[in-house]
Amino acid sequence: MDSQHATLDPQSHTWLELGEVQQLLLDAYPGVVLGVDANSRIRWINPVAAERLGYGRDELAGKPIAGSLIALEELEARAVELSAILGEHVVADAGVLGTALRRDGVASEHDWVLRHKDGSPHPTRLNVGALRDGRGQVTGLIAVEPLHRGSEESPLRLTHHDSLTGLPTRAVLQDRAEMALLRAARQKSLLAMMLIAIDGFDAICEQYGHTVGDDVLRATAGRLHFELRKTDTAVRLDRGQFAAMLVDLHQPEEAQRVAAKVAQALGAPVNVGVARLTLAARVGVVWSPAHGNQLLPLLQAAEAALASLPAGQGGVASPPAKA
Repeated sequence: MDSQHATLDPQSHTWLELGEVQQLLLDAYPGVVLGVDANSRIRWINPVAAERLGYGRDELAGKPIAGSLIALEELEARAVELSAILGEHVVADAGVLGTALRRDGVASEHDWVLRHKDGSPHPTRLNVGALRDGRGQVTGLIAVEPLHRGSEESPLRLTHHDSLTGLPTRAVLQDRAEMALLRAARQKSLLAMMLIAIDGFDAICEQYGHTVGDDVLRATAGRLHFELRKTDTAVRLDRGQFAAMLVDLHQPEEAQRVAAKVAQALGAPVNVGVARLTLAARVGVVWSPAHGNQLLPLLQAAEAALASLPAGQGGVASPPAKA
């Protein structure tokens, strides 16, 4: 499984403020990934890191990395080591994670001992790079565990289907998209990507409870399955969001027609228990090669298209094709 995943590049400028696109890649990555803000507080960890270190996905958010995931003694030892290498005093705090990055301007790789929730050590090699915002300004650090091809160890066996909806997971989408994009380029066909949001999903959960919210998600998954072909792929993302990949298309209009059908189908009222809920679905749809020839640019374009639609009204949007 590892051989099918490219190691994340912590120097990549695609690692901006964490949005749905970045979330998809993090959740599909079979190694540890950590995000740390400018105050050395943990912003997020990916599912593999949470699983291996014994924490809930959001349990560490906002906590200092020093003294939680990395022991103070570990930071002190690294500071002493860097002071000897650089010939200058290095303060023994969480800032040592990015010392080499700030000095040389390139990502630095080092062996660290992360701490499990129960206190046990977890040796992990991390490649540390800059985390940037939408303007390219450094807002923190991203630490990525490099993958070593051919290794016998598998950090975590990823599940292939969402337990609630039965849809494939993000990891499946990433694997299928890689092959489908290669085939589309070879056959000179189109591949389309849709990002779908059920408007007001959080409000539904607050008003009717999460059981009703789960029913809405299951109903949405069933409708997606009905509207798409067997060769297409639909996945559940976070909360009331889904993604779908359409393959073997010939004209952009085909993708737009499917997106319109999906928006209409998902916006139909749904019966959940004693309630009959009226939904609205927004769909951002893009296609290759006009909006990109890799999964990440396509998802970013679809995310921008989705954001251009006013919430609560449903509808379909596509960005202009790249020149």
